[in-house]
Amino acid sequence: MIVIHEAEGPTPYSQYEHSSIPATVKKLFNLKSNFLTKRDAWAGTFEKYFYIRDTPRDDCPETLPEIKTLRSHGPREDSRLSEFQMELIQLASQLNGDYVLNSYPNIGKTMTVKEANRYAEDAVRRFLEAAKAALKAGANDSAIVTMRPSLTSRVAVGDNHKNLESY
Repeated sequence: MIVIHEAEGPTPYSQYEHSSIPATVKKLFNLKSNFLTKRDAWAGTFEKYFYIRDTPRDDCPETLPEIKTLRSHGPREDSRLSEFQMELIQLASQLNGDYVLNSYPNIGKTMTVKEANRYAEDAVRRFLEAAKAALKAGANDSAIVTMRPSLTSRVAVGDNHKNLESY
């Protein structure tokens, strides 16, 4: 077992953190593209702790086992959400600003799987559009985009927020 104490990075102040993983991948595979963020560019990397082989491994399986079907049916779009799925919808509500609404604690409680899927896709789409607009307006690439609910483009049905453009 190796215990790594000090990071090696592009600056004397680089540290190991979650951004060290993409920074290490970039170095290991000699990727020429820009880093995802300034934080990835700053992060310490682990490449010196990997042993890069000169020859291919010979202990890998030649065939993979048969894939076992987990369920015999497709998605049940009309079913209610599980607790985990409701938590995912509450996370999506953070993206599109719905967490400031009075209905926030109940977002997802009466949604079907189909409605929740539409809501999550809409939240991601709106967030990405806002981020692109912020960059276009001159925000730097480290700016934090804070969304507000768009009450003029969506209508509440119970606790369901549906994008009118998707109908």
